[in-house]
Amino acid sequence: MRCLSLWLSAGVVWFLLGMQLLPSSKLYHQGLILLAWLPGIVGLFLFPIIRQAWDRGLLVALLIVTAWAALSLGWGGEERRFKVLLYVLLAANAWVALAALDPLLLWRSVANSALLGGLVAWVSLVDMYVFEGNPWQVRAVGTGHLDHTILASHVMGALGVLLVFLRSDLAPALRRWAWLPACIGYLAFLLMSRSKGPLLAAVCAFAFAALCRPSRLLIAGLAMALALIGAAAVLMPEVVLRGGLSYRPQLLASAYEYLQLAPWVGQGLGAEYLLPVAGLPIEFEHAHNLYLHLAIQLGVIGLLLWLALQAVVLVQAFRRRSTPRGLALCSLIAFAGVSLFTDGMGPWVKPREEWFTVWLPLFLCLCLLAEKCSASADGGQAVIASNEAGGHEA
Repeated sequence: MRCLSLWLSAGVVWFLLGMQLLPSSKLYHQGLILLAWLPGIVGLFLFPIIRQAWDRGLLVALLIVTAWAALSLGWGGEERRFKVLLYVLLAANAWVALAALDPLLLWRSVANSALLGGLVAWVSLVDMYVFEGNPWQVRAVGTGHLDHTILASHVMGALGVLLVFLRSDLAPALRRWAWLPACIGYLAFLLMSRSKGPLLAAVCAFAFAALCRPSRLLIAGLAMALALIGAAAVLMPEVVLRGGLSYRPQLLASAYEYLQLAPWVGQGLGAEYLLPVAGLPIEFEHAHNLYLHLAIQLGVIGLLLWLALQAVVLVQAFRRRSTPRGLALCSLIAFAGVSLFTDGMGPWVKPREEWFTVWLPLFLCLCLLAEKCSASADGGQAVIASNEAGGHEA
């Protein structure tokens, strides 16, 4: 069992850091199969505790959304997208499996990955502006295949939020000296990306955390962030307001018109479409807003089902807001919900940047709920062994 837990832990680390460290998405996907999905399937069949750890309510909500997405292939879309539905379920099972077998290892893996990711963010900035000699005006991109500025900012922002609130899952020495430089690395990347959506989402994440669990530190940090943004808007408006709203209002209007072609059931999962914007010679491949993109492909029915799934995740996270892990999930949900208003083609795509804002909150929520069937943080292996014994006797 210990070997399986370590195997799954490697998969979690690969999921969180692979895109920053690997040169291609192909390697990333192959690693997920070998390190996460495969051991998750093995564990699902070998250990009853993993099957018991699936929260029935959240599983049903996920299956309903998945079933509607699959059903939409009957009237349009791309049939090859059907396998992506399986990818999501396989990935979710891997997270649940590790949460059931060794919750401490799971959360330490997440926290340490977030810490390392912040240090890698510094590497990407030094490489881009020092070694490559790009001018400061060039928007930052990440290492590996995080080569899209906005989506890379989504990844960095999500990991940064987790690092802030999962500090207690780091080793004591790392909480003292390595934690802060990593956090600053994420902040520096968000600032140098000049992506207003992810920056706004980060502020909203900490504002929501302050509402969920008020503390002087959170409120002071939020006030400082708002003061810095306000000062930057006054002193450097050409930087803060660069690009205006990036044609987002026009895209939303164009997407809304396209939605009227099939408002209730949509065009089908993976359906391609082009959105024109008046005055521009190009057309956009998606709405740059996850919610409208979902509505176009899966209809208003599909969008409502998706929002219901997100509501279940939010309610479960809010109930656990008194714990660092629950508060981390609340903040991540807020970050994801806001950032996906400005970009995102998910959720039914191969594992890529969008998964950090679309699926990672769900995975972590499943992990929190799985802990009720696993050991407590201090006595985990004893309860797991007891479950195994019960399974063999049966």
